[in-house]
Amino acid sequence: MRKKTVLVIDDDEMNLQIAKMILEKRLPCEVIGADNGVEGIDILKSQRVSLVLLDVMMPDFDGIETLQEIRNDAQIKDVPVMMLTASVDVETVQKAGALGVKDYIRKPFLPADLIERVNRKLVEIHSEEILLLGDNESVLKSMQSIIEDNFPHEALIATTTTEAEKILQEVDIDLIIACADMKFIDGFRFLSLVASEEKFSDKPFAITTPDKIREFINKLSSPGVIEEPPVEETPAEVEEPQAVMKIAESVIVRPKKSKLANVVTNLIGYQKIT
Repeated sequence: MRKKTVLVIDDDEMNLQIAKMILEKRLPCEVIGADNGVEGIDILKSQRVSLVLLDVMMPDFDGIETLQEIRNDAQIKDVPVMMLTASVDVETVQKAGALGVKDYIRKPFLPADLIERVNRKLVEIHSEEILLLGDNESVLKSMQSIIEDNFPHEALIATTTTEAEKILQEVDIDLIIACADMKFIDGFRFLSLVASEEKFSDKPFAITTPDKIREFINKLSSPGVIEEPPVEETPAEVEEPQAVMKIAESVIVRPKKSKLANVVTNLIGYQKIT
């Protein structure tokens, strides 16, 4: 499991350092700090953050005001937030609750309590892991940016089948996307390899291109798009061997797929690349 990023927003530098020391020592996470709400919001907009620990009492721009700004910004409004406070008053609880926050951590931190509560929250946060396979790293990074800029998901890159297999062994991947135009890696052959191994055979798999990814994002952004098409849908025909089509069909109808995997395999998976 890859490390998650925790952002601590607190005007007390000592609190920032203590939280970083405690959490990074005991949990698989990276902790970054901001000493005011404005800086914290800038960080949220510039990089992916799994969880925010937000101090209630800060000068100029307090925790509730910062939380309000976060919830009003379409780019970062869904980030999970836990409030840090020395005392929980009814008015603060009501304001934070109206903004979707009901988790509080008492200050000063008790290490065991901080670790237990943050760990529990991080476990609750499910971030889909997507594996991008191709032999052109710049193309993969472009696809990675498109996906991570539009979904709350992580995209990992592999430029060789060895790297891809290592990632599959170490990370619980929700979806594999392979480039169709690889010169040194046969995407359909890798699909067959994945499908032949029982522990990977239930992984949804899509063959596509960066242009198709962009088209897919546009479709999701258009009015009237059904984000989770029925799993009974028949995939578009492709000019590939019958064995590959059978694998593709099994992926399309496989139940209990994650939301993004369901969308991708129906909108871009197995379409004829021209």
